[in-house]
Amino acid sequence: MTTARKRRMTIVGLIAFAVTVVWLGNVLWSIDDWSRDWSTNHAEITVDANDPALRSPVFSESPQDVAQRIEDWVASQSLWTLQAKSTQEGSSQERIVTLHLVRTTRLFRFADDIRVQLSSVDDSTRLTAQSQSRLGKGDLGQNPRNLKELLRGLQSADLGER
Repeated sequence: MTTARKRRMTIVGLIAFAVTVVWLGNVLWSIDDWSRDWSTNHAEITVDANDPALRSPVFSESPQDVAQRIEDWVASQSLWTLQAKSTQEGSSQERIVTLHLVRTTRLFRFADDIRVQLSSVDDSTRLTAQSQSRLGKGDLGQNPRNLKELLRGLQSADLGER
């Protein structure tokens, strides 16, 4: 093997090593809760969530309008897809819209299922959601990040949150 070829292989190896270190650093840096993220592969948006960023928002629009905003946002995202949508009529003008979304991770293409429920509350809509990994025991914090990304997407879609 020539000296020039050895030098090129060394440079390629160093670049591959640097890319791997940067990627691993990003993954480790994004872990918020080390005790949770190694052993849990789901997260929820609920009324009484411990994490304030995962508490159920209430929007001034109808469930159908909020669902349409979510669908529009998902359509603009390369890693998100809408799998299913259903609507239930409840008692006295109560309406519940359920969306099944899938978010795929960039590198390994792992799929997480996100189920969003939009319930009418008086003249408003309450959002609750769950994100569940299809594989693995721990999610390294991806499921909470999925839900936070969804909520940021709704905020950027200029919804009338109360």
